[in-house]
Amino acid sequence: MDMQSKSHFPIVLSFLFALLFCSISHADPFPTPDIMDYLNAVPGMEAEELDNPPSGYRYILIRYEQPIDHENPMMGTFSQRMVLLHKSVEAPMVLATNGYDISVSTYRYNLTRILDASQLKIEHRYFAESRPDPMDWQYLTIKQAANDHHRIVQAIRPFYTGKWVSRGASKGGMTAMYHRRFFPDDVDATVALVAPLSYGRLDPRYVRFLEQVGTKACRDDLKQYQRNVLERRETMKAYIQTYAAQNGLEFNLPGGLDRVLDLTVGELYFQFFQYGDLAYCDDIPSDTASDQELFNFMLSWGPLTFVTDTGLEQYEAYFYQAITQLGYPRLLTEHLEDLLMYDPNDYSAYVSSWPTERFDYRPMTDIAWFTAVRSENVMMIYGDIDPWTAAAFYMPNSSARGTHTFMVKGGNHGANILTLNWKDKRDAYQMLENWTGVTPQDPPMMLRGFGMDDNAMLEEESMQRRPL
Repeated sequence: MDMQSKSHFPIVLSFLFALLFCSISHADPFPTPDIMDYLNAVPGMEAEELDNPPSGYRYILIRYEQPIDHENPMMGTFSQRMVLLHKSVEAPMVLATNGYDISVSTYRYNLTRILDASQLKIEHRYFAESRPDPMDWQYLTIKQAANDHHRIVQAIRPFYTGKWVSRGASKGGMTAMYHRRFFPDDVDATVALVAPLSYGRLDPRYVRFLEQVGTKACRDDLKQYQRNVLERRETMKAYIQTYAAQNGLEFNLPGGLDRVLDLTVGELYFQFFQYGDLAYCDDIPSDTASDQELFNFMLSWGPLTFVTDTGLEQYEAYFYQAITQLGYPRLLTEHLEDLLMYDPNDYSAYVSSWPTERFDYRPMTDIAWFTAVRSENVMMIYGDIDPWTAAAFYMPNSSARGTHTFMVKGGNHGANILTLNWKDKRDAYQMLENWTGVTPQDPPMMLRGFGMDDNAMLEEESMQRRPL
């Protein structure tokens, strides 16, 4: 090295050090950890990354230890199951408060697709894997469930910088509103679909609705169909027995197949409008229909598989909640009383033992007050032929509070943001953008509603074929 080169060496070295210092000083001193590392560092949380995520997502199964009684952690814990579809730290998060069990799947709700969001789907306490042992029913309350969701948000939300929107359909929408009542600041907004608020056991508002929904001709045809089925009781019981044998189903309900038939037929009128369309009125079998035609229609619109041993076990927790806090509808059955052997309005069929406590009217009254007076940034959507709309939440439309209730004309229990008319959907999208800062976009496949063959979608959207 010559003298001239040596003289320039300290300058070059200083320049290199300066570049190095500059790069270090501009590096993030607190780099964001990997989502898996973050989740597994939460006390009581176990996360497992699953294969085949949607494009641009990570697919994660989570189990989280929750107190059975949030007011007394010494009562023990249970493991609550969740599924996370992680998009990015900055994307909005859709918090899916399912009111039942969840499927471990990569299904993305309409709201998730519209906002290109991350999604956290939560199984409700006392369902499927998220059950305490033993099952002490006194801790299955809306406040305990709201505390479950609150602890989950507290644990996971700090990882994300985007806005959080809770969503739920039917009982899931009810659950989202219960969460907002007790912890209104956990999320930035809520979209509740087809969520009822019943006032006690055998709420009579449903009967009034069922006597007016659709056309008189359709209602009369449905009532006559129900009578035709019950008048062929022994034949229909034989069909049920054959169907059960062919499909590996068991019916051990007290009262046997007579009670199975009465519960199924009694619910059918309600469920026809819950999941149907007025165009389906033309498909109602007439008086001259064959036994097979009557039975096939009952399979399509009656909750026959729900009163199997498996169905009753799977959803006993819902019925316990309905009997103690949530309330439930009175069914329209007066036109069948001379043919029924068992009362479809008797909910003792759906629980292994009747709750000892009396119905508590206070929680639903409190939720109704909160929604009407205090709720903010809430969107509700209903279908105008869905019988559950008889008990729709009352929530004033208020631009100041960011609240609005939308009604889908001809909509059933599958009413959702994509079934709104163009004007209402434009307004709903503007609300979402105001809440999240993200411009909503229609997903490639637009879900227009539910028909009787959409069982997989019904399961994912938490609107299974059952009383709720």
